[in-house]
Parts: sequence; C-alpha cells; structure tokens
Amino acid sequence: MKSKITFIIFFIVIFLIFLSTSILSYSTTNHKPTYGIVNATNVNFRKKASLNLSDIVSKLNKNTKVKILGSIDDFYIVQLENSSVGLISKNYITKSEEKLENSKTSENLEKFYVYADGENINVRGGPSTSYPIYTKLNKNEIVEVIGKIENFYMIVTKNKIVGMVKEDLVKKSNNSNLSSNNNNLEPNNISIQEMKEKMLQIINNKRIENGLFKFVSNESLENLAQVKANDMVSNNYFSHNSNTYGSPFDMLKNAGIIYKSAGENIAGNNDFNDAINSWFESIDHRKNLLSNKFNNIGIGITKSNTYGYIFVILFIEK
Repeated sequence: MKSKITFIIFFIVIFLIFLSTSILSYSTTNHKPTYGIVNATNVNFRKKASLNLSDIVSKLNKNTKVKILGSIDDFYIVQLENSSVGLISKNYITKSEEKLENSKTSENLEKFYVYADGENINVRGGPSTSYPIYTKLNKNEIVEVIGKIENFYMIVTKNKIVGMVKEDLVKKSNNSNLSSNNNNLEPNNISIQEMKEKMLQIINNKRIENGLFKFVSNESLENLAQVKANDMVSNNYFSHNSNTYGSPFDMLKNAGIIYKSAGENIAGNNDFNDAINSWFESIDHRKNLLSNKFNNIGIGITKSNTYGYIFVILFIEK
C-alpha cells in the first residue's frame, strides 16, 4: 500500500510539473525531419502535449510509420501516413529510416506568430476541412506557426495543442508573446461563472446551427451540477456514479427535480473550450448536447489538481 501511495504522489507531482512547462520548450527551426515507427500497441495519438484522456484523438497500432517534425516536452510532434498531425510520447517511438509513402508533403518553417482573423477559427487534425476539429481560436488569439502542409499552417497554441489552420484565416503578428492574447478565453483568466456562461453560449450556438432550440439555464440543475463537480474533486473520482449521491437520476430525485428524461456529461480538462470539443467529438455526449428532448441545463465547474477543472452538465426534459 505504501508503494502504491508513493507512486500516486509521484505521478501527481510529475503531472503538475508537466502542466507548468512553457510551450516554448522545443524548437523546429532548422530541424531536419526524421522518421520513426510506433514500438507498442494501442499507443495514444494526442492533439495536445498532455496526459488528459480527453486529449487522445485515436490509438495507433504497432509499427505505424510517422514523420517526426519536432517535439514538446516528452512528446514528438508527428505526421501520420494519412497526413494527420498530433503528438506521441517519445517512449513509444523508435527512430527509423522508413519514410511515409502516401502522406502530403510537409515543410518546416522558421517559426513565426499569427493571430486569428475572426471568431471560432477551426484548428484541425490535418490539412483539410475533412479532418476533426481539435480546438477553436478566438479572435486575435496568437499562435505559433511551425510548419505547413499545402495551404494549412501547422500551429501550436498557448496550451500546447498541435493542429492545422487554414492560412487565409490568420494573419502574421509582430507580437511573439502568446500570453498576451487579449481575447483568449483561458480558464485562469476568467471566473467560474463566466466560464459557465461562455459554455452555455457556445453550446446554444451549436444547437442553433443544427436547427434546435436553445437550452434554458436552470438554477436548480446548476446547483446540483456544482454539487456533483465538487464531490468528484473532493473524493478524487471520475464517474457518473457517486458513492455519496448515487447516479445523476438519484441526485435529481433526491433534490425534488421533476423531469421526463435526463442525462449527464462530465469532463476533466484545463480548458473549457477543449472540454466542449471533446463532448462534440463523442457520439453519446454529442447526443445529449444536440438532443431535441432535453430543454433545461445546469453547468457545474470545480478546480481540480488532477485535471485542471472538472466540468459537469445535467440535462433534463421538463
């Protein structure tokens, strides 16, 4: 038991150090691209230099070939055969002479900075609109350009997401300070209540885009979602079922909330935009967000040493 506790403490310390590391811990300037192969099975291919489960894009098979374009901390920035870009732990890559055969040509650039020339600019997992959205840039948000594939820049965001953005959607910036993004909605720069309001706004905008009515913010649901978020952090678990309160349906019943149907989304992430994106990329979570039955919503957010923040959304049909 003692060794298990020691391991947990060690993992948390390493994780916190990892989160505090500067994005500029790498350089791709004059970096000669190399190649490698994945040396294990079910290796995580990530959109972000992070250990969060929500940042995993897919799993890679053993002997998958990659092109190594640079690195961030303990992760390689890589391009896959299908031209997807992302990150893989350095532990799971063995250098190789095998080049990619069918991928689009990528070029390293002497790094420079650009800013988003509009709201909600998509950062994708590859050089076309057919690739999944990793995150969105807010207007005037500054990011670092490290490469290019066709008419898409390969960029790194302040919070270490690697992706691709269409070059005509950004403009070159004279400012190289990523922390000076005046309009970058980082969780640490706004209050919990502002985060809740922004999340509701983003979700409702998505619903309108899909021809659905807006969710109504429900104070009782919000209070209950906040209780659940607090409970998850206090008791160090990540689950729909609480040892204290039971299932979300138990919580609703015990709180005296009457409903026809209900659902819950939970996430652990240090960025609320990324939490929302991960939900929309998940079939089951997306169904809740774009349900034509649910009409009331409550959002709970609590700071977490493990994840950054715990996010809970309760949905009901009244």
